[in-house]
Amino acid sequence: MFHRFLTYSVVGPCLAVCALVCQAAPKPLLTHISENVEIYASHSIDENNQLLVHIDPLTQALVVSAVTSLNSRFDIREQYRSPPPDADVETLCVFQDTQGIGAFVFDARGMASQQYLYLQSNAQWRQVAIRDFSMGGEPEYCMVDNASGQIYIAEEGIGVWQMSVAPESELTRYLSPLELDEDTVSIALISAEKGELSDEMGRVHSFNVKPPDYQRGDLPMLIADGQTDPVQRFGDAADDPAIWVNNETPGRSLIIGTDKKAGLDVFDLNGKRLQHLPIGKVNNVDVRQSVQFGENRMDLAVASNRSGNLLSVFAINGKNRSVMHIGDVSTPLNDIYGLCLYQPEQGLEVLVNDTDGTYLRYALTVAGDTVSASLMEQFNVPSQPEGCVADDKHQQLFYGEEASGIWLRSLAGVQQTSTRIAGLSDSVHADIEGMDIYHVDGKRYLVASSQGNDSYAVYAIDNDFDWLGSFRITADIENGIDGASETDGLAISSVNLGSRYPQGLLVVQDGRNVMPSDKQNFKLVSGSKLAEFIRKHR
Repeated sequence: MFHRFLTYSVVGPCLAVCALVCQAAPKPLLTHISENVEIYASHSIDENNQLLVHIDPLTQALVVSAVTSLNSRFDIREQYRSPPPDADVETLCVFQDTQGIGAFVFDARGMASQQYLYLQSNAQWRQVAIRDFSMGGEPEYCMVDNASGQIYIAEEGIGVWQMSVAPESELTRYLSPLELDEDTVSIALISAEKGELSDEMGRVHSFNVKPPDYQRGDLPMLIADGQTDPVQRFGDAADDPAIWVNNETPGRSLIIGTDKKAGLDVFDLNGKRLQHLPIGKVNNVDVRQSVQFGENRMDLAVASNRSGNLLSVFAINGKNRSVMHIGDVSTPLNDIYGLCLYQPEQGLEVLVNDTDGTYLRYALTVAGDTVSASLMEQFNVPSQPEGCVADDKHQQLFYGEEASGIWLRSLAGVQQTSTRIAGLSDSVHADIEGMDIYHVDGKRYLVASSQGNDSYAVYAIDNDFDWLGSFRITADIENGIDGASETDGLAISSVNLGSRYPQGLLVVQDGRNVMPSDKQNFKLVSGSKLAEFIRKHR
């Protein structure tokens, strides 16, 4: 192991967030900590103040110190010391983004940990776990380029790995192969396409830099207001939410979410799981209230169940806020997938699709404890669909073709013509997944998840489907709520859901649940933030 400094110059107020530029660090700094320290990084705040992050050689704890230099003298004050880790640390490096200052730590097991050390929101020194992942091999040196949001990791005998530092980014690594026989002492970017690595023997190795897939800060950010408990199973499990509104006490409304490996979950607006129904691999779910069958009215949820290609039907009891599975309807689909509901004046209709592009429209009937459905029509999408939403009042169906865009179809009758109203662009990427309608100032807005760049596109339905812009959902670090990424399904309510969500609620599936790394869940965003975004961009 070798001694090294990774230092950055920050222009502006203390710990202000801005572009970072590498510079030399004063060599006497480390000797004031310990001559035995081998793993450390320095972050320059201004001419007289620095942040020093090092690994205690005896305990392997991560130690954060604020360093003030004046007339060649150093005042070093420890700000934070972590508990000893499970394994010895091999190397670390510091990063900075709009949320604060953090570090990547690589240990002897090949595991990596990303964490915040300083929170910009409240000017606190605090260790916040972001995510853990397996790096494998023997990482020996790392450097973060904050301008592009990329980390470069040297691995002996392998080369330089590159990946995004954004907490919600996909853990995809890109390798520039190099024959590295000696310890790395520095990595620097020469241009947007080229980087250089220097080893302890003075040799310089050039490597190719892969441009990031997209810039994380190129879209407006809405801060998450809440999150649900994680679903039951690891992996790609959580998928689609729906919102049931408690008309008597809106703050006691429910979020119903699918766990496509384990069943259906019911959460309150605080995200606490109230109920789990292990009824199969349910994929999409939708809710309608006060559905009339003859003289009876009831609140229903319907889910596409891939365990048997079924429509699973649930009754919602508003008095005790419970959900009960009341029956299933078989379908001829080979791989049932997306689903949404349409509520005419009488009864309930189900729009359900297959991964092969087949769409079926059913009229659902519930009589006592008997659930049945009759097929009304079938139509087809050119390629794989999933997410959809029906506007009951306007008798319209909006549905996504994942690799192409968004379609509109009238539900006023059968065998209507579908029209594509939105395609893909530099800002709206495949896959087009979940979608729902939000009402602001008497106007309708369609919100659709653009899974390929972790964003949400907003279209003005009443203004020729004009794309207003897209946003991302970012973390509330102070309260330990991460943002959302790789979203499948989403649901929106435009009604007052109590003091916390007076302008409704946006619920999205989070494909990469971090802070800390955990099973997938659903993120909650106040409708007030969505309304503000729409009013600003329309």
